[in-house]
Amino acid sequence: MKPLYLMFVLSFGVVAAAAQERTPQAVLRFDQASSEELADLHVAADAPARDDGRPFACKLNRRRVSEAAAYDAVTLWNVRRVRVKSRRMRLSDTTGRERVRLLKFFIERDRRKGARPHLLGNVAGYTWVSHIREGGRWREVPVHIGLYTLRPEVDSLRRAGQVDARGAVPEAFRHALPRDIPYVLDGVEVPSPLFQFIDGLILRTLSVVCVSEGRPCVVGDTYPGRSPLVVLGGERTTVAAWLEMCRAGLFEMSAGMPMHYYYILPVEAVQLYGEAGRYGAIRIDMAE
Repeated sequence: MKPLYLMFVLSFGVVAAAAQERTPQAVLRFDQASSEELADLHVAADAPARDDGRPFACKLNRRRVSEAAAYDAVTLWNVRRVRVKSRRMRLSDTTGRERVRLLKFFIERDRRKGARPHLLGNVAGYTWVSHIREGGRWREVPVHIGLYTLRPEVDSLRRAGQVDARGAVPEAFRHALPRDIPYVLDGVEVPSPLFQFIDGLILRTLSVVCVSEGRPCVVGDTYPGRSPLVVLGGERTTVAAWLEMCRAGLFEMSAGMPMHYYYILPVEAVQLYGEAGRYGAIRIDMAE
């Protein structure tokens, strides 16, 4: 366990490389956390693969492949293990053997086992909203779930033949959610933009539940044992520690100094951060 002394204010605008269309902003605030100690923030260090400037060679399930082929084939969901080795190899028919970093990826051979699991929870469909109309004008707000449908209701409609070929349901079964409700991830309240960022990435369940006095709450959890590395301002940390920062109240929704926030696929993450990047990396950098 290492203490992390948080003495400055950071905030970030979400730029999700995982095909998010909007760029909602959230804020990571450190001004309230002077001399705060958080547990287990740092990942065991493995040497970054780019340090010595050597070229890379890739193997996929023990077969030599191009870097582009490995990049397309290896995903968060099918990778089983990774090894980074120093080798002397011939990179082409016209070159001699040279020192390289050999990235050995082992993935699931069965595509069904290596596919991303379906999202669990009581929500069957939902719409993320980043703009609302007030006073006859549209204005940008932190991204949040505006409408959702419940899985039990959709299942009943399907049995009754009231769901069309596109999966659309009657308006009466599309429920609205207020903007100011809490979003709870792995038992920790987080900003809704953070919740949206991991949707389609490591979000395992999404449910809408009622808490005190019938007030709704969005609840979810992440996939255990398959968490990307988190790199925050150049420092390696974990998803659990990231959420612990939320628990400590370090995330706010006001703008400060924006940061870029995106997901790096496993092959590039292993090149950058070594074997710790086998599930990819969530990188958070200050915007220039």
